[in-house]
Amino acid sequence: MLLLAQRFLLALLVGINVSNAAWRRPISQKAIEACRNPVTPRPAIFPDPTCWETLQMPAWMSNWNTTTTVCGQSQDLLTPCQCMYEEPWAACFMRLTFEGNRTANYECTNISAPQDCFEPYPGHIVPGPAEIYYGAHSIWGLVQYLSTWYTVLTSQVAMPAITAQLTNPTTSSATVNALLSTLIHTYAIDAALSSSLNTVIMTSSVDTSQYVVPTLQNAQELLGDLLKAMLESITSEWTSGDFMLLATSGMLLNVTGETPQTLTARISLQ
Repeated sequence: MLLLAQRFLLALLVGINVSNAAWRRPISQKAIEACRNPVTPRPAIFPDPTCWETLQMPAWMSNWNTTTTVCGQSQDLLTPCQCMYEEPWAACFMRLTFEGNRTANYECTNISAPQDCFEPYPGHIVPGPAEIYYGAHSIWGLVQYLSTWYTVLTSQVAMPAITAQLTNPTTSSATVNALLSTLIHTYAIDAALSSSLNTVIMTSSVDTSQYVVPTLQNAQELLGDLLKAMLESITSEWTSGDFMLLATSGMLLNVTGETPQTLTARISLQ
């Protein structure tokens, strides 16, 4: 409970700092319109990460999560509710983004199948405010980011780097969450996003295996299980604050730094 409280407080402080920054620097109407109606052809960086704060997405996403209705166990989507019973909030968001209130399932919690979480494009989602697009693209970015780490760290190419940590006297007794944090810190390309991810990892209580000291025989399995559990938790537990911490300043809108190819190249240098 203490770790959960610390994580929620950190996300709250991030939100306060963002709000204070926005108060100090009034957002121009021109900047807002640029985020709502990006020019054609698209900017080189699209979606623009600065639009996360320009459109005040932290407040918008929080409002969506607190006002979107959830079906009861005996209800279905034909009744006046929007999210299915026990449907992860991110899966509901993506389903509504693409299909409105239709019952199609959009899978954005399976870390080993990121292709099942469709990338949103303006014009290919339901009509509505631009915030829908930026929220959906951040969820998609989260899935791609964690899936990249999962793919690389559970592949054979990562074993030399993992072995180096497990045979180092100073890190050989580290728990699996500490091992994951060290690997991400060492090989990450996006320093800001990886720092936020490491905060989530080191304060996470989503899986008991994180407290196990891994061996060479089970390290990759434990790392994979922890990353799976993290994605499931982040996309299901809005109140943990983990998603908002990772989405700060639009970091999930442009997660092109870490790809399976670039991470494989970096970690194979071990």
